[in-house]
Amino acid sequence: MEDICGWVALAGNYTSHPTFKGAQTTDWAIIGGGFTGLAAARRIANLDPNARIILIEGKRVGQGATGRNSGFVVANESPGHAALSSASGRAGYAALNALDHAGVAATKRLVESHKINCQWEDTGSIHAATSSKNFGTLRHHAQAFADMGINATLLDEAALQKRLGTAHYKLGVLSTGGALVQPAMLAKGLADSLPEQVEIYENSPVLKLVQDGDGAVLTLKDGTLRANKVIVGVNAFMPRLGIQADRVFPLALTASLTRPLSKAEEDQIGHAASWGVLSPQSLGATMRLTKDRRILIRNTAEYRPSGIDLPTLAQRRGLHYQGLKKRFPWLAGDAIDYTWSGNICVSANSKPVFRKLSNNIFAAGCYNASGVARGTIMGRLIVDLAMDVPSTLLDTANSLPKPSWIPPRPLFDIAAKTRMAFERAKGKSEC
Repeated sequence: MEDICGWVALAGNYTSHPTFKGAQTTDWAIIGGGFTGLAAARRIANLDPNARIILIEGKRVGQGATGRNSGFVVANESPGHAALSSASGRAGYAALNALDHAGVAATKRLVESHKINCQWEDTGSIHAATSSKNFGTLRHHAQAFADMGINATLLDEAALQKRLGTAHYKLGVLSTGGALVQPAMLAKGLADSLPEQVEIYENSPVLKLVQDGDGAVLTLKDGTLRANKVIVGVNAFMPRLGIQADRVFPLALTASLTRPLSKAEEDQIGHAASWGVLSPQSLGATMRLTKDRRILIRNTAEYRPSGIDLPTLAQRRGLHYQGLKKRFPWLAGDAIDYTWSGNICVSANSKPVFRKLSNNIFAAGCYNASGVARGTIMGRLIVDLAMDVPSTLLDTANSLPKPSWIPPRPLFDIAAKTRMAFERAKGKSEC
């Protein structure tokens, strides 16, 4: 089988951009063509219409992790017990929550103003569980949101079955303020609507980044680029550039997307409106019924720094089908159209990277699986930090705790794989 992202395959033809060659100079270099890089490029162009802006992507713009995520534009991330066990924990959660809501609003404005067709739906996210051992977490989740003034509603088994078209889930929490999208279509639209002054180069991975006098130098396979200022927005690939290697790490996720449901299958789910379900259990399944009537499942997350090979991907497809059958027993064995892998960037304490690395280099990333809204707002704010544009939101981003330290490899590899095995075993019922 092939690693073909369903979102990307269904997004239509992408605009092609050249590879970077030769020696060039620019006012701004942006490394990474995902949500962070796209937002940063747009912000620079808005603030300085005369600047030369070069955006460099190692693969195809919008087709990396950005186009491979589950399409949740998250407004209210699940807080968890630990995050709200202290005043500082609540303050940290409130800060991220404010940034996420700003990210949702900013993304929606771009979708509307540029008429981006990305299946945008203003709908709440549902955290739901089938195992009673996770019910306490969900009730805590709902109470914590209520205490903080965030709209949240507990849904019992009957309400969930009516809403989702499956009897699998027994208790859930609905929170509003976010959205669901087709992420590759969103990223494609954001890239195509960038101001003309943004020059894009694809299939041009940056091999080295160094501070050099009053600027920075980027070394690529077929050239070099000197920039006055650099924005780094490559998330899981930051350590490859020597950035935050002792703070962030990648997780490899795999997902599958079915063909559109048949009329008989629509009858089975009661013609439910599209929805998105997240798990309260670490490494539990993420599920969606999309606007174009497909079912998405993502029920594997692994520490695999080298990525997912094709034989492993085929095995994961089997796990996806098992997860689908738990929820929709009538779904045929040939229902899956696409299976793919991708990397997210996480930190041990679930905090993002947002910092000035030197006088000329700035980095934002590590969104801990909340990259659509958070990447969009942090991409904008990292430019504000670099250009000294004050705002309350920038103060909020600067107030966030930094990612905590992680040990070097191979010690970290052993610890991470052990922890992931434990979490997988604990969350098996929710996969």
